[in-house]
Amino acid sequence: MATTAGEALLDYLAEQSAELRQHEPGVRKNDAEAIHKMRVAARRLRSLLATGRSLFAKGSADELRSELRWLSGALGPARDPGVVQARLKELLAEEPDELVLGPAPARIDEELDAAAAAGFEAALEALNSQRYKQLLSALDTWLDGGSLSEKASRPPRKTIRKLAAKDEGRLRRAVEALPAEEDRPTRDEGLHEVRKAAKRLRYSAELAASLGGGGGAKNARRAAKAARRIQTDLGQFQDSVVARTLLVELGARSLRSGENGFTYGRLHAKEEGIAARAEADFLKTWRKFTA
Repeated sequence: MATTAGEALLDYLAEQSAELRQHEPGVRKNDAEAIHKMRVAARRLRSLLATGRSLFAKGSADELRSELRWLSGALGPARDPGVVQARLKELLAEEPDELVLGPAPARIDEELDAAAAAGFEAALEALNSQRYKQLLSALDTWLDGGSLSEKASRPPRKTIRKLAAKDEGRLRRAVEALPAEEDRPTRDEGLHEVRKAAKRLRYSAELAASLGGGGGAKNARRAAKAARRIQTDLGQFQDSVVARTLLVELGARSLRSGENGFTYGRLHAKEEGIAARAEADFLKTWRKFTA
């Protein structure tokens, strides 16, 4: 058991670093689950470096966080098209045959298969790069603990809980700053920021809960559970935003080429309903959490 906040955070970061490396072989085989898990590990590392920045020398984590952002961004396009493709296939399967008009199913597959293939090649290029090797080396150096601040020597439970509490405040401010529903594009961007803040709270609260300590751990578990639910709800919302953007583009192409674009409109309407339900679920979770 860690005896200082710095040790507790470094232990967690070491676990995520091992997770990152564990899934690299699967990513190289284009395994969707491995890509997802490696990306999550990169995000957790980056998020906790941000949450715990006061436990490190000022500015010492900035470059490492930037490189983890790069890695996460390089992995995303290898998996994200498959996520959109799966949800659109499911929606298409629910449609009566007489309402699936034109080449929409084939066009959707063509577009997303090509995007996924290009994303995988880009991910491989990233993993084979000197930049990635340097990132792993920097991460190893970081985990030696040479950049800890004086604050890192404080007791772990209370210190990490305070950091998680700051992340909760960050989430609350993001929700309070949401534009009105009438300003849909800006609100969509705001909901994306809320989701990112929820992920950050989830990771820090999970760390705080893992340290035990009675009532404090219970509160941390409650915060982590709510943040995870918000992340899920708004993940569904964001996936719908991406899917609808694609459907509009494919619909516009069908118009220019003289193909039947009816089915794109049907799918877009269904995605609008999914997004509305996801936003309602988020608001319900938020009201319960803040009650």
